[in-house]
Amino acid sequence: MNANHNFFRNVSFATCLAALLLLGPGCDDNQAANANESGQAMLSLAAIPDSVTCIRVTAAGEFRSSVIDFDVVPGDTLTQALTGLPVGDVAFSANAYSADCTSVTKSTIPMWISDEKTVSLVQGKSSSVTLTLYKNGRAKVTVEFADQEDGGTDGSTPTGAVDGGSPTGG
Repeated sequence: MNANHNFFRNVSFATCLAALLLLGPGCDDNQAANANESGQAMLSLAAIPDSVTCIRVTAAGEFRSSVIDFDVVPGDTLTQALTGLPVGDVAFSANAYSADCTSVTKSTIPMWISDEKTVSLVQGKSSSVTLTLYKNGRAKVTVEFADQEDGGTDGSTPTGAVDGGSPTGG
């Protein structure tokens, strides 16, 4: 199984940029050092479904994100340590594809998707993250608007009612 790591942002640059925007010029070494901390999580997959050949796990932290692809074999299991993850509150999500990971692009539609789950990662400690993948249904939805000039009300008072809300004649 092959794990490919893609890191979107340079952590030190993002931290220094945030410090520059919030605090003014300068970035101290402690901010850059704290941003370089990395967390670890355990990934465990039982019985990979038929037709799934790629699992993509995304871990999005405050200052950087990590996308890790796993080429998998249907019917196999997978237990893998995910390292180099951001620390702090990290939002995890996963997608499963029928294509090889090298063929998956931003426009590739996953067969299975998970909800996002936020976990607090601490440097030096491994956290367990459970994501449930659901079959990704697809539908074509059409929305139409009725062409009513006044929004559908006729402006008349209901029969038997007067302004006070009590019936007439009584």
